[in-house]
Amino acid sequence: MLKTLVVDGNSILQTGFHGVKDFYHNDKHFGAIFYFLNTLKKNLENESYDKVVVFWDGRKNYKYRRDLYPTYKVNRKKRLDKDKTDDMFRQKNRISQYLEELFVRQGEYDNCEADDCIAYYCTHSKNEIKTVLTNDKDLLQLVDNNVNVLLNTNDTLIRINDKVRIGKLPLNIPTTNIPIVKILLGDRSDNIKGIMYFGEKSLIKHFPEIENQKVTVEEILIKTRSKITEGSKDRGLKNLSNGLSADGRKGDEFFKINKKIIDLNNVFLTDEAKTEILDLINESLDPEGRENENIVQMMNEDGLFGVLSKKDDNWTSFIHPLIKIRKKEINYYKTQNN
Repeated sequence: MLKTLVVDGNSILQTGFHGVKDFYHNDKHFGAIFYFLNTLKKNLENESYDKVVVFWDGRKNYKYRRDLYPTYKVNRKKRLDKDKTDDMFRQKNRISQYLEELFVRQGEYDNCEADDCIAYYCTHSKNEIKTVLTNDKDLLQLVDNNVNVLLNTNDTLIRINDKVRIGKLPLNIPTTNIPIVKILLGDRSDNIKGIMYFGEKSLIKHFPEIENQKVTVEEILIKTRSKITEGSKDRGLKNLSNGLSADGRKGDEFFKINKKIIDLNNVFLTDEAKTEILDLINESLDPEGRENENIVQMMNEDGLFGVLSKKDDNWTSFIHPLIKIRKKEINYYKTQNN
């Protein structure tokens, strides 16, 4: 089976933009460009991948979830002024140019989030072993026999049967239980409300099995109603039984909406996006016009040589792991078109 690195593009872009602040060339910041390429380089050095796929958040990527839940992500204030926002997207566009030259496949679709694209790709690329590179723990729910998730900031690889800590939970849980936790407790970062007066401590107290086995909403509700029948006066459990959210939603509406916007088994993608993602799985990339010289020219224009080690072969050692993917894609193109 092919080994594929699937990259959460905006996650890596933002880490580089905010974290590598002092890299300038001709008064232009290039920290995000360097960080993104260097992150790819390091991962391709550490593991032999057959191809790389990068997904970006599309324009108005929140649309479908906000149609269901109008306050979705409205708590995210703009952290950057217009000039910095423009600069980040200038670097994002430049990174895309590098990726094109390096035979890295890319997907970006209006009204679609990268998380959904990654989930759809992982579900439909049956003949690939995928490693998802991200800083977003929401994507840990994708882990299975053919999908690992590599958390970039602490370089932690999560495999099937591994347990992880989510939010303020005082213990680690199986990745299969990430959706259920977020459905019941909500997600502060996305402004999704959970059950009123029911938090991390209540979840662990009443449903300790969540630490060791997969649980479902239906199982939780059966146990909840059994506890109430037995005489429990816990108001959090009563709210859970009734599906009473902190934003006023009740009953089935609460569970259905939270499941749809949190569980990545349910993706929000246009038909066009789905078709193009399927094309990314099998298509061969035409090498016409893609040249190593183009990469070197861009590196020179952006000032990357100025931050590499002062050796005669500094640029070749930096770019060599990226070129290996290029060679594999060219060979694949030749086998498919001869």
